Amino acid sequence: MKINLRINEKYKVPEIHICGSENTAELRNLYHTVKEAVEENLIAYKEREAVTIRCGDVLRIFSQNKLVYIETLEGQFRIRERLYEMEEKLNKINFVRVSNSEIVNLRKIKRMDTGTTGTIKMYLQGNIETYVSRRYVSKIKTAFQNFAFELKHGINT
Repeated sequence: MKINLRINEKYKVPEIHICGSENTAELRNLYHTVKEAVEENLIAYKEREAVTIRCGDVLRIFSQNKLVYIETLEGQFRIRERLYEMEEKLNKINFVRVSNSEIVNLRKIKRMDTGTTGTIKMYLQGNIETYVSRRYVSKIKTAFQNFAFELKHGINT
């Protein structure tokens, strides 16, 4: 395996490239190892205990009674950031705002149903159901197109 480090002014944001002639288990493992190493973690609270949550484990982030929560398969955790701060902080490819009070992880959506009244019901992993606000439908469509493009080109897998 060949490893290079290039320092150049043209790289305003650091880049990592993993290249190979075939899509092998070794390359996928390397990709996931690097991704996990650079992925940002979130600090949340369960009662008075602080816990670290990987962004990839987040199903949704929502506000309720003026508090903001992260939901994972392990449960709900309170965070100190506001929803708009989380929207700015999270990867725009994996996360999308679906209403004034909720952000979901696109990778955790199992399916979506459109109702007769024009509502969209979203089903997430962990048997979580939520609704998409009509004013966010175009934003969600764009997010799905970007997400599909990333998947098709082997980026972010």
